[in-house]
Amino acid sequence: MGEVIPIFPLSAVLLPGMPLPLHIFEQRYRDLMHDIATAPGGGRFGVVVLRSGSEVLGSGGGLPDIAPVGTVAEILEVTSNEDGTSDVLSVGSRRFRIETLISDGKPYLRADVQYLDERDGAIDAAQVAVTRELITAYDRMLTRLAGRPTGAELPDDPTQLGYHVAARLPLLPEDRQAVLEIETTAARIAQVNRLLRREIALLRRTRSIAVTPAVIRLAPGLN
Repeated sequence: MGEVIPIFPLSAVLLPGMPLPLHIFEQRYRDLMHDIATAPGGGRFGVVVLRSGSEVLGSGGGLPDIAPVGTVAEILEVTSNEDGTSDVLSVGSRRFRIETLISDGKPYLRADVQYLDERDGAIDAAQVAVTRELITAYDRMLTRLAGRPTGAELPDDPTQLGYHVAARLPLLPEDRQAVLEIETTAARIAQVNRLLRREIALLRRTRSIAVTPAVIRLAPGLN
């Protein structure tokens, strides 16, 4: 089913299950928050990554250059400030694909979107176990390096695990966007494992951290 939702372009990628705090100060996004404040089912908007240029409507003579797949942000809390700005805490929920961008007089962008199902694919329990072992190894290295791990307890659900680990890694927006766009959990877990191995190898190379080669070769062939 298609639906028209307001769109908030950002320089960062929002993944499902991840928190998104925002400071709302520009007038067009104040208008967006006002318009969705009484929306049925609670306030929400779509977050998409801005690939280049400006998010301002009409900038450069056209619509913003944004990624085709984004994530719905569900508003959890809004704090209004005396100067008219607000602080919003939201969390990523459903993924969507943009069908049509809409510029119809609103000061902010809207889009007709199709929601994307979270399909399992051929999930391999061994692959999921590798994800947990690799992020544990990565956290151990980071703790030795910076005195802190990347995050808290890992979720049990493989779909949530893939997004959670991708959010914890210091990925470029294009890498995180690629993770978001993967169609199945099985393929996403495999990609996250490749990214984990890459980040572990980078830490070994750039920080001279001693890591057993067995960690990098963990479960060979499960790529």
